[in-house]
Amino acid sequence: MKWDSRALFRGKGRRRLIGSTVALAVLGAGYYGFQLQYPAAKTGRACSGMLPVDPVLDLAGKSKLSLLGLGFDVSSWQFDVSGDVTEPDGLATRCVVDGVEISIETSAGALNAYGAYTFQGDQESFPVPLNAGWQGLMVTEDDQATASVLLSCKHWTSKDGSGVLVTADSPYDSKVTDAVRLKLARVATGTAQRAAEKTGCVTEPGNAGELTAPAATAKTVSAGGATGTCKGMTSVSAVRETAAGVSPVEECLLVGSLQLTAAYGPFNDASDAVVNGKYGGHDTPSGVERSTAWTSATCQGALGVGYYYASPVEGNDRKFTSAPLTKEEWEDLAHFAEQSAARHGCDSPAALP
Repeated sequence: MKWDSRALFRGKGRRRLIGSTVALAVLGAGYYGFQLQYPAAKTGRACSGMLPVDPVLDLAGKSKLSLLGLGFDVSSWQFDVSGDVTEPDGLATRCVVDGVEISIETSAGALNAYGAYTFQGDQESFPVPLNAGWQGLMVTEDDQATASVLLSCKHWTSKDGSGVLVTADSPYDSKVTDAVRLKLARVATGTAQRAAEKTGCVTEPGNAGELTAPAATAKTVSAGGATGTCKGMTSVSAVRETAAGVSPVEECLLVGSLQLTAAYGPFNDASDAVVNGKYGGHDTPSGVERSTAWTSATCQGALGVGYYYASPVEGNDRKFTSAPLTKEEWEDLAHFAEQSAARHGCDSPAALP
């Protein structure tokens, strides 16, 4: 009797083989579906696929090797900004990855660059610049830190969006340590770089390998000892300052007197006040009003117009119309503006009135 090997594929044998094949296919599909629920996979799909997965998971406190996605909540959605801007595919987008909230949009026409920031007019919370060549800032409060990064896109006009703006928050209700600030800085810068790559933005990012944790807050020093944003001030004896970087918002507090602020790109152009004029809400490049004295400078790319202004410190109801700035105060504002404009590669600020 001859053995017919084809009998293996007949009758019960064939049915068993088909059944095994189907079972393996089902198991494979199930395994693939399970993979899609890994925290790394869920993070990779969020915010139009523009997130640096490992840094985001690190900030969220989740191992990139974790296979357990239960309780790891991710949501993502797109939103409109300005009708004057034709946004690249995937922008503007916002997502929340296990408590880490991130938004990515174009610089021109940004919805609200200041978002949840509370440092405006606050003598304790200061925008601290990121380092390693990144155009960015971080504001730290007790249980929350927020970072923003701005990248200019060389071939984008204002109608294309000018640049990429990323804002990222650390998870709520967790102590903001040096380690957390560094992780947040890596998330914001990494997201900006991935967004640039995804949208065809030709830019010059900072150095990811040299990035360090920014300071938690500003420091108060004598005016003569200032080396950062308040360097060279003479109208007061004490100042409160941060390091001098290339932040899209910079502040110098003349203790007991004036708050000096520099704002660039979406932090000037997208402010609520700017509907009344492109110079921080004013029609002229420099001037003085009841509680604001200002000048401005023309900058390149996403930086747009640099806006430099002085306002009374919090709690001071001084009116510049009845109590004008002194000669020394005007000189401090001019010096602050000139130094900031030079760091950002802008033209010289307009002459003060």
